[in-house]
Amino acid sequence: VAIMKSDLDSALPSSPQEDIAFADDTILFVSEKLTENATEKFIRLYEKLKILTGLEVNPTKSNYLALSENINPNFMSALSKLAQPQTSLEHLGVSIAFSHEQAKFETFDKVQKAMKNKMKIITERL
Repeated sequence: VAIMKSDLDSALPSSPQEDIAFADDTILFVSEKLTENATEKFIRLYEKLKILTGLEVNPTKSNYLALSENINPNFMSALSKLAQPQTSLEHLGVSIAFSHEQAKFETFDKVQKAMKNKMKIITERL
């Protein structure tokens, strides 16, 4: 992730967010002002990491969510080779979507279903 931060520094938003990486999950915040040069660096970085680690992204199991309609088309094209576009994603139990209303509904719906299931378990034990 440190390599990614340095290689794509100008493409990342100027906010306190850091790239978040777990064993199976990575979140990369990318500015909509991504340049052609940064797109090429992103592709080269992915290729280098694939060679160094022997790991590669499985595009059929990977997703991405664009939170802007103004992201560089070349970057979106490169990203589509690594992941499938989604209208919403879930991270740490919270729905993230381009539409605030969609994210709110999906998160609320999931919590409501979980609470109903817990209530059913509790009442069955009484």
